[in-house]
Amino acid sequence: MPSCPKCGREISHYHRFCPSCGIRLRDASSDLGFLVATSLKPTTLEIPSNLSGSVLKPTIDFTQGPLYELVDYIRPVNAKLLESHKDQPAVIYAINMDDHLIGAILPQICCEAVGGKAYDAIDLAYAYSLGLIAGRICDDMMDRTNERRGKRTLWRQFGDPVAIPLGLQLVSEMFEALSTYDLTLGRVSSERVNRIFRLALAESARAEEEEKLATRSKASLTFGEGIKLAQGKRGILVAAGTTAGGIVGGGTELEIELLKNYGMAMGTSNQLFDDSRDPDYPQSYREKALAESRDLTAEGIKSTDQLRNTEAQRKLRELCKMSEIPLL
Repeated sequence: MPSCPKCGREISHYHRFCPSCGIRLRDASSDLGFLVATSLKPTTLEIPSNLSGSVLKPTIDFTQGPLYELVDYIRPVNAKLLESHKDQPAVIYAINMDDHLIGAILPQICCEAVGGKAYDAIDLAYAYSLGLIAGRICDDMMDRTNERRGKRTLWRQFGDPVAIPLGLQLVSEMFEALSTYDLTLGRVSSERVNRIFRLALAESARAEEEEKLATRSKASLTFGEGIKLAQGKRGILVAAGTTAGGIVGGGTELEIELLKNYGMAMGTSNQLFDDSRDPDYPQSYREKALAESRDLTAEGIKSTDQLRNTEAQRKLRELCKMSEIPLL
């Protein structure tokens, strides 16, 4: 195991900062020296030839613009994801779908926003990413979605016999990763984080089921019902990551509540923006969804006003404005 050059503590290869003394160990712009599975730098693991084209095709450009500063949060999480699943091509494929990126980013920024260190939330970001990947796998199977952003979905690429147990496996791994906070946060706070994620997953699944039943019965959703579904499908999932980030960072109850409101507004806004582009909805519904999405973006930004005036606060505000980018 490598050790910190300042204090000598053993560190993992994905650490950007020493857990003991806080010295910076790695920078996102440097050559990290280990495998990274991101849109910036595709994995160099051997992938079956029939998969390589779709696995390595970039989906989001992080090399320029406001997204670039988020790379520093994504890389260590993706490195840990890849290292932990290097012998599982299906998981590598899912990582390269980039559905988990918000899970890698938000917990670390929210941890910083309440005075914590980003590296304290890397295990949380890793766990959160696993949950988001699992959720997307299950959602694609339920919808029988064949392709997203130019790539075949995991169930379409590997089949249900691989996708179904993989989704269950990743959820189990998520809770196992969250258990690492039993020691650092204490049992009460660690269980609070676990409970937040359990409730978020359950509520998201319920909302997905309600939407599927409504679609199957060809029932017309009112706009109010559509907002509730958006909150359940995506708002509560994003809020789970922001709330947990505040807890891991040692935030006050007010700060944690503000981050929860931020995540709920941001996630719901993103879902409604997706709905506004969905031809399955009537034109009038899509117009309302777009307008509500913009209002919720403003609400999310406003919820950060009472947070500390730091770089992390600025990043949260900028990230909320990106809710029309397919990060979720």
